[in-house]
Amino acid sequence: MMETKDLLIRESTFEDVETFYEWEKLPEVTEFFSISENQTREDVYAKYFRDKEDEGAEQFTILLKEDGGARPVGRIVLADIIPGWKGEVWRIYIADTSLRNRGYGRQALRAVMDHMFNDLGMERVYLDHYTGNPAGYLYKSMGFTEEGVLRKNCRKDGVLHDVHLMSMLKDEYESIYG
Repeated sequence: MMETKDLLIRESTFEDVETFYEWEKLPEVTEFFSISENQTREDVYAKYFRDKEDEGAEQFTILLKEDGGARPVGRIVLADIIPGWKGEVWRIYIADTSLRNRGYGRQALRAVMDHMFNDLGMERVYLDHYTGNPAGYLYKSMGFTEEGVLRKNCRKDGVLHDVHLMSMLKDEYESIYG
């Protein structure tokens, strides 16, 4: 369990998957992810089970403390985890648009960075985002460095998108966050 000022972040459970499916049908959630408009319930459940069995993946559910931690408000998926070396923030979002721009995404990302650098001993944490994704500003403001643009690297519903690769190294993290 990770905890911030306003959030509880716990390992995702089977009971969360239906909520993820509902969220990932919403254009305001999927706009900047390579989640197909035709993603099925079975696709979401299959991904959950694949990641649950994958030692290189972790899944978390973001909950608001003010609701007693009862109501999920977002999701985090980590991938490409090699403890002591690197890992990817593969997906992170606050699903409810009325809860965005309140600092919850920043708190969730900071908590997962702490987990990756401190608990998993990462030397490198990376992520990518579509061109135009406003989260790119958040990542930069938190100390991630843009490494370059992977041109036409993601496919969503038959359209290829450029993605901006960003990373933070352990010494950069320690310099910013102590």
